[in-house]
Amino acid sequence: MESILSFLRDLAQNNNREWFNEHKKNYQESLDLFREFAAELLTGMVQFDPTLGDLVPKETIFRIYKDVRFSKDKSPYKIHFGCWMTKGGRKSSDAGYYFHLEPDNSFMAAGVYMPPKEQLKLIRQEIVFNPGAYLEVINNRVISKGYERGGKEDILKKGPAGFPKDFEHLEEIKYKHFIFSKNYRDSETVKKGFSQKVVVDFQGLLPLVDYLNHAMSFTGNE
Repeated sequence: MESILSFLRDLAQNNNREWFNEHKKNYQESLDLFREFAAELLTGMVQFDPTLGDLVPKETIFRIYKDVRFSKDKSPYKIHFGCWMTKGGRKSSDAGYYFHLEPDNSFMAAGVYMPPKEQLKLIRQEIVFNPGAYLEVINNRVISKGYERGGKEDILKKGPAGFPKDFEHLEEIKYKHFIFSKNYRDSETVKKGFSQKVVVDFQGLLPLVDYLNHAMSFTGNE
C-alpha cells in the first residue's frame, strides 16, 4: 500500500497529463497492486456475502480519469483509488461495499449512495411500512458504535413529498443516502493483514446492505 500512497501523493502535486504520461508505469504498478488488494477483499467478503461470488476485481475498480465536463476543477485525474463491490460491479445501483484509498483520507463504506429516484422511494416506503426492522438494523450495537453515519450533510429539511408528515420517524426518511463508514489512518493501511481488517468491517454492515437490497427489490403485488 505504501507505494500506492506514494504515487497518489505525487499525483496530487502533479495533476496534469504531461506528468501522468511520464509516470504511466508507476500508475500501472499502483493499479495492479490495488487490483490485488480488491481481490483479497472479495475473497474474504464472499464468505459472508455470496452475491459477490461472480465478481472479479476489474469489475469493481473505478477509472482514475475524471469527467471534468461539468466541474470547475479541471484537473484530469482522481487522487485516489476506489472500488465498489456489489452484485453487478461498479456500475450497479444496488447497495454494496466501497473502499477508498487516498493519502490521509482512506475509508470504507457500505450501503447505498445517491440511489436512483425510484429506489430511494422504495427504501423510504419500506421504512414507513415497518420502521422497527430498519431501526433494529441501524441501532444494533455493532453498527451504531463502530461506524459513522453518512449523508447528514445532504438531508432534506422537510419530509419527502408523498410521505406522511406525521410519521413518527420522519427524520429517517429525510436521508437521500443510506450509508455508514469507517476511516483509516495511513499507518493502518500499510500494515500486513489490512485487507482482513477491512473485510471484518464490511461484514459488520452486512445487515444494512441486506436490508436495503431487500427494500429496493420490491416490485409490488402481482
